[in-house]
Amino acid sequence: MSSARAWIASSVLLSFGLLPFPAVAQYAVEQQSSVWLKGLFDVRAVGGGPAPSWTEGGPGKLRYGGSSSQEGLQRSTRLTLSQAAVQIGATLPWGIRGQVQLNMEPNIADGYHPWLVEALLRKEWTAGNGGWGLQTGVMHVPFSLENVGPAWSPEYSISSSALNSWLWEDISLAGAEGEWWHTTGTGIKLDAVVGAGAGADQTGRLLALRGWVMGDTLSGINGSLALPGRSERTDIFNERDQRPALYGSLSLGDEADTVSVKLGMFDNSGDESSRGVWHTHFTTAGLAIHATSHIDLLTQFLTGTARVAAPPNDSSFRATYGLASYHFRQQRVSLRYDQFRVHDLDGGPTSTNEHGNAVTASYQVQFGLRHRIALEHIWMYSHRDATGSLDPTPDGWQVGYRFRF
Repeated sequence: MSSARAWIASSVLLSFGLLPFPAVAQYAVEQQSSVWLKGLFDVRAVGGGPAPSWTEGGPGKLRYGGSSSQEGLQRSTRLTLSQAAVQIGATLPWGIRGQVQLNMEPNIADGYHPWLVEALLRKEWTAGNGGWGLQTGVMHVPFSLENVGPAWSPEYSISSSALNSWLWEDISLAGAEGEWWHTTGTGIKLDAVVGAGAGADQTGRLLALRGWVMGDTLSGINGSLALPGRSERTDIFNERDQRPALYGSLSLGDEADTVSVKLGMFDNSGDESSRGVWHTHFTTAGLAIHATSHIDLLTQFLTGTARVAAPPNDSSFRATYGLASYHFRQQRVSLRYDQFRVHDLDGGPTSTNEHGNAVTASYQVQFGLRHRIALEHIWMYSHRDATGSLDPTPDGWQVGYRFRF
């Protein structure tokens, strides 16, 4: 851990009892208490391949891949612990709310050490049809339409879209955020968020060196991620130029949440003259339609650029998806289409060009409030110049059991 990262993480934790916490990850098993503890365990049978996954340094584009032997690339089936999450929260004096989330994701973290996903303090002021709030600590950007389930897990499928997979794995900030909301007399809801934070100096490096992937990584400020074909890992939190990343979002919807639109902007303000610093910025737009009490429709688009002085890896990127989900009683069926690409901007010795698409089918059944069984199959086409003609992940499946308390 760099000295800057250690200082910021320590400051956040030390300030936990002193400073003035965002909408928290939603659990159906909510307990009204001044102090609470929640958890989630997710065990899966998975089948992937034939190429090893990016989590093992391979070219595979899904969380779980195959294996490599003298006979070549082979598909692999295994039983694995995919996630264990713990959330601890408390209502503190002066109306301040605090929450910490720790995650274990063994194959992503290359071990069982927990990642600090968030550590937040929040204070809200409400009046009439609106209000505003301030929060500080370790946080992620508030752009995802999919990661709204327990402990910030994807709600509609096991894996997020490529777009939201990247948002949750590559950006973990230590900073502050302000929010304002208001409901007009005609029932229109407005919500605006602005934030700033340290730790985003290498945001975008993953897309240039690895490309888009699909999974359910929830990154932590103290974690690192594998890079294909390299022994090194890239830190999720990386602060080198002492410039804060800036972001904001604007949401507009009706009071019944039938239709909502979200716009977001992010700029890490990276100083390219500082060694190893990337300058990455992007915009995103999303639309959510809850057409009936049983049907959810989502679509989201993201486009941006990532530039670095050396070595030459300047790239533009974009991704989009459309999702339709039907839920009835304890069951949910979802279908999603993804499209994504990276475009090399500087013609460096290693091309970052990539294009691909994917179709995801998911089925979930909930038993009571605590148990869920989910099935998912992803069919993917992906071509990346750096890996030649190899299509590393034509498809993969997962069957998962999740328990939460």
